Amino acid sequence: MFSRLLVLISLLLLTQASLAQQSQIPGDVPGTCPVTKASDQPFIPPWPHPQTPYPGGSWFGTDRLWMALPANGIWRAVRFSATDPGLGSKTDWWVEAKVSWWRQGYDWRVDGEPKLKVTGRRLDSPAPPLITDETNAVGRAPKAYMMVDISFPTLGCWEITGHYEGDDLTFVVWVAGPRWTEADRKAYLSRAQHGEVGAQFWLGAAYEQGWFGQADFEEALRWLRKAATHGDPDAQNALGQMYEDGEGVQQDYVLAAKWYRTAAEHVPDLGGAGQGRNNLGLLYLDGLGVPKDYEQAYMWFSLTNNETNLSHAKAQMTPDQVLEAERRAAEWRTHHVER
Repeated sequence: MFSRLLVLISLLLLTQASLAQQSQIPGDVPGTCPVTKASDQPFIPPWPHPQTPYPGGSWFGTDRLWMALPANGIWRAVRFSATDPGLGSKTDWWVEAKVSWWRQGYDWRVDGEPKLKVTGRRLDSPAPPLITDETNAVGRAPKAYMMVDISFPTLGCWEITGHYEGDDLTFVVWVAGPRWTEADRKAYLSRAQHGEVGAQFWLGAAYEQGWFGQADFEEALRWLRKAATHGDPDAQNALGQMYEDGEGVQQDYVLAAKWYRTAAEHVPDLGGAGQGRNNLGLLYLDGLGVPKDYEQAYMWFSLTNNETNLSHAKAQMTPDQVLEAERRAAEWRTHHVER
């Protein structure tokens, strides 16, 4: 299955926000879902970590492997579409999260890439297993942590286990759609009207996703265009997706490619740039809005480290084409140095 990356949102942040949407399942935890409470395995991490990770959250685990859990046991996440290249169809209500894990003494400069693996299964209903992308090391010791992208095929009650060499940490969370209140809408609207680009993006995303009860593509386009024009790569990528999908506008792959490319040029990649690169690669792969070009597709996929899409493009290329695509990617990096 081709991967279509969404805005990479840390659930540690989402659980602090009062985001709201009518989702396909209730937002409150049902009695049948045995969500893990921090009190089930209380843990105070070693200095210099704070005693609590964020308001309303608690540490959970041991010094061998720990993470942060919300007190109410709910992870809020957002919907996106994953495209199957063989069927040409999209699957909705996949939910992606960035989850952070800690291990005492871990130092990526010494230990290298994290050996953390994450698995999971839905407890309350049959569902495909969750999908995880490669683990990234973030920060420096003693506060260095490991971050894993998790995609859930459905919302619901999920048991998740982190595996690091011989140490395991298992917990249960209720994965629900985001919730925004009218007070949230007014607060973000005020900030967006005063020119705050981040608020413009989130307001546009909320209208596009229907977090106020139903989608409003006209308002979504209005605020996403403002944020995109002011240089926000997340908004630029989201605007490209709306043009690609024909949400509130006539479907226009040329404009989709334009906005994906604009997002893709940003460095460093904080989420939106990587999504733009991946989505632009998909357009080159299918020849939508741009000429079909496997070398261009490969180049953009390699700049996102998206192994699934990279492998699919590579399978349709000659060795010489792969070398040329890798040369282009290397040249692109030399002209887009992170500062």
